[in-house]
Amino acid sequence: MTTEKRPSLLEALERVCNVDVDAIDPKVSTKMPFKPHNQTSNQVICCNTMLQPEYRDIFLENVKKYGSQGWEEVFNRVSVRFCADNRKNITGRVLVQVSPSHVHDKQQVLDQCHAYDRAFRDHGITRDQYAIKIASTGPGLAAAKILTEEGIRTLGTSMFSLPQAIAASQAGCLFVSPYLNEVAAYEDDSLMHKGDDPAMTHPMAPRLVHILETYAKMYQTTGKDQPLIVIASNANIGEIIATAELGCQHITILAHHLEELQDTTFDDAALSRYPFLKDPPPKRQAPYYKDFKTRDRLRGHMKIDPLIGPTWDGKFASTETDWLANDGEALSKAIEADQAVVKKLKDVFKAFGDADVKAKAAIESEIAHLQG
Repeated sequence: MTTEKRPSLLEALERVCNVDVDAIDPKVSTKMPFKPHNQTSNQVICCNTMLQPEYRDIFLENVKKYGSQGWEEVFNRVSVRFCADNRKNITGRVLVQVSPSHVHDKQQVLDQCHAYDRAFRDHGITRDQYAIKIASTGPGLAAAKILTEEGIRTLGTSMFSLPQAIAASQAGCLFVSPYLNEVAAYEDDSLMHKGDDPAMTHPMAPRLVHILETYAKMYQTTGKDQPLIVIASNANIGEIIATAELGCQHITILAHHLEELQDTTFDDAALSRYPFLKDPPPKRQAPYYKDFKTRDRLRGHMKIDPLIGPTWDGKFASTETDWLANDGEALSKAIEADQAVVKKLKDVFKAFGDADVKAKAAIESEIAHLQG
């Protein structure tokens, strides 16, 4: 008599929300027991993958072909090449990210997105098979609105506030990626959430609820689809499960967390540790915000904002404000007025900017060698 194999925690998670892969290395997605929905990436992921010895041929091929156009074109092309190779391993879209050095200039954002668009086209990847991640700055989302009108879909990333989320909706973003944890927390443990129930106690959890509830209200009012949340920057498995409970439709997961989820059997011990999975709601289907309702135990998040503290006036950002006019002027002012967002964005841009510097040095070294 054969014993039926128990599913993994990863498979249990996929039953309640959409699992995305935060890696461009095809080996990551092909190890999974099912095809992930989307594949996300960023400058750190793309640079580290590009510099792996096993992918040196791809790296050098693009240096030789595009080096005369400068290091950034090479980096764009290598990133898109990995996405093209990975496209068959997913069911949804592959995503690349605009450089942090461009996100405060609308035209620079547009220029890089158009460069990505050309590269995807050259690999036979159509616009319904990819999207571009743009940091949720005023100029960045003003550019995203133009790209939406052109038929290029976007994801508003580096999101930490409701004004950013409303602006992303006004820009027509297909997705948004709030970060559960700030980037600095991975270097400074004192900034990392320590509670056993992150859905209830993580300081970013209320802002996620504010975003989800506002999108639901906007859908009910306008009938227009709102951006799907692809939650990012989960520090551990408990936080991944928590963001599913909070109502995020997609969770993009790093390679080492995917492996841990896949290696964990969905058994009584797992159920005891993650009680949300004992009786979870069915996975949401389109239209995702129709009849959306935050779980009862989390409704209190509507009345608090720990990132501001007790001085918060309890008022949500207005959906009537034109956050994108004048290259996102209103959004830029809202970001400047929220010191938590200012700090978190600064840290994000430094992390991705450092990866750009690393990629630039490696590419320019190879260009110089070829010219030598």
